[in-house]
Amino acid sequence: DYVSQAHEKGLQVWGLIDNFTQEVSTTETLSSTAARQNIISQLIQAAQDVGMDGINVDFESLSEDVGTHFLEFLRELSIECHKNNLVLSVDNPVPEDFTSHYDRAEQGRVVDYVIIMGYDEHYVGSEAGSVASLPWVEQGIQDTLDEVPAKRVINAIPFYTRLWRTTGGNVTSEAIGMDQAQQTIADNNVETYWDKTTSQNYGKYDIDNSTYQIWLEDAQSVAEKVKLVSKYDLAGVSAWKLGFENNGIWQVISDNLNN
Repeated sequence: DYVSQAHEKGLQVWGLIDNFTQEVSTTETLSSTAARQNIISQLIQAAQDVGMDGINVDFESLSEDVGTHFLEFLRELSIECHKNNLVLSVDNPVPEDFTSHYDRAEQGRVVDYVIIMGYDEHYVGSEAGSVASLPWVEQGIQDTLDEVPAKRVINAIPFYTRLWRTTGGNVTSEAIGMDQAQQTIADNNVETYWDKTTSQNYGKYDIDNSTYQIWLEDAQSVAEKVKLVSKYDLAGVSAWKLGFENNGIWQVISDNLNN
């Protein structure tokens, strides 16, 4: 039903497979030819059964020893996807020295789209800060383009932000969507200002011996990130995740893509 409704609206559906099941070893699974073939045949069958248009691979926190097996999985999956007219995309963290074994150059040779997860600059357990400051996002794009042709690169932006709470020396955070973030700002009468270093609106307030900080994802910050697509002639933009956005953000994305 979901695929039918999407197709009626002129949208494609790419089904996602991830490696977030703790009790399944990514290394053991991908290093087995039989296991890879089993996953691939099930994916292709599932895509055909519901009429999907593509497959998106979201395998994260890959250890160095699984790198070669992951690439082999993508090569094998790519062959079957293209036989069956399915678009293949793969999600990657922003390039860092410790993810060089992801070999984005090789990925770019076998998949249709390499998607940069342009978020989690600051994350659970890190110091307080932006989820995706503009300079950090742009650097991630530049570093990816060192390996992958622009026509195969999609940059993913966050629809969420983190509300940071510092109590004593203890820093915690929670991920919240755009509407909830704006509601938090309104409920606490927080004055925000445009932070040029991150290209985001920033707010700070104190309650009950705790300091709260937020670097907002909103129409302004999203516009700046989407402009990078045309600046670097990328294939497009994607986002994590549906449900965190507000209604107006789709128009912001469209306007800045078209420009």
